[in-house]
Amino acid sequence: MSPHNALEAIRQSGIVIASDTAEYKRIAKFHPIDATSNPSLVLAALSKREYAHFLDNAVTYACKSLPNGTTEEQTSLALDYLLVQIGIQILNIIPGRVSISVDPRLAHNYDAILAKAHSLISLFEKFDISRHRILIKIPATYPGILAARTLESTAEINGGPIHTNITLIFGLVQALACAQAGVSVLSPFIGRVRDWWVAQEAHLNVNGTNTSAVPTSQLPLAQHPGILLVRQIRQAYKAYNHQSQVMAAGFRTVDEIIELSKAGPQFGPDLVTLPPELLDGLKARKPAASSSGPDIVVTELGSVSGVVDSASNPEPLYVSNNPAYNGEAKFKEDLMKERIALDKVPEGLNKFAVDATTLESLVKLRLSEKKWRAGLWMMWSSVMGVVIFGLTMWHYLGPFDPAEEYTPFART
Repeated sequence: MSPHNALEAIRQSGIVIASDTAEYKRIAKFHPIDATSNPSLVLAALSKREYAHFLDNAVTYACKSLPNGTTEEQTSLALDYLLVQIGIQILNIIPGRVSISVDPRLAHNYDAILAKAHSLISLFEKFDISRHRILIKIPATYPGILAARTLESTAEINGGPIHTNITLIFGLVQALACAQAGVSVLSPFIGRVRDWWVAQEAHLNVNGTNTSAVPTSQLPLAQHPGILLVRQIRQAYKAYNHQSQVMAAGFRTVDEIIELSKAGPQFGPDLVTLPPELLDGLKARKPAASSSGPDIVVTELGSVSGVVDSASNPEPLYVSNNPAYNGEAKFKEDLMKERIALDKVPEGLNKFAVDATTLESLVKLRLSEKKWRAGLWMMWSSVMGVVIFGLTMWHYLGPFDPAEEYTPFART
């Protein structure tokens, strides 16, 4: 059946649609299969009346579960519960998986990422949600990629592997490292890749060293750096027989989505994750002509050249089971050649960390308010207890007469 709009056309091409929002009440009409969220999206949802109650519920849960816990322990549990409960609401709508983020401030801490992933999965399973419907979202730092390898390992105990979605992908080096680690999904950020190339040209223009014939901002969509990156990842995955799924993210326009999706998952992503605004835009757009692929040409992306020149070259090894091999050194060396991830990963982490800190502060404030109200209630109860005791004594002993000799508990 012919698609009625661009969203249907993408779905029919074989690319899976995922929603990218914590506002789960907005997604049902788009019929997504998977979904993604992050602390920034959760924070945005809590600012709206229909989702604000999740914060109070999380604080109440943490206080009841850890009545003698420290503020830090209660805050950590409340934050996990908050993410999990929103994730469960999303899973009630979609048939597939939801991606739940670890705290972005843990991005360089291997052990902390593992601990947080297990904490989130344990909470989901406490509410009868299978771990196979969850993707733990981890930033694409080297410790993050190694943590994902551990989580994805079939040697994981207590219920099998924990599947992961590695985010903040900006280059082929990160993508290959993710595949070598056996991650389930990785998420290249289309719009931010283009932002970086535009910024590089602006810097070269200032220095008078820009020799580009056509500015990146004026290139046709087929030469959009973010779109080229996804196609380059696909080409490399085919050449090296990698199975990790590519979930394109961070689109800025409907046209970017349509262009990348033209040839389906064979030359593009396995999935696209989209906010409701872009999903609405696709539903309003007529379907574009599809491409069978021969006209899709993957070109080198500037400084990425020399890392993987062609599919015929041996694959650089970044993640190895051989403890004697220093994969991190090779990873960092090739990131220096690409350069983009060295700029964009810290930038992305900083932005997510700001919202994670704000979310944490909201939870701590509610915890403080709850404890203050509980303390006030205890004080009020104590005062009322004294008053009631006094009235009871007055009832039995009568009013006190200073002129009368006082005999305890004696009445005339």
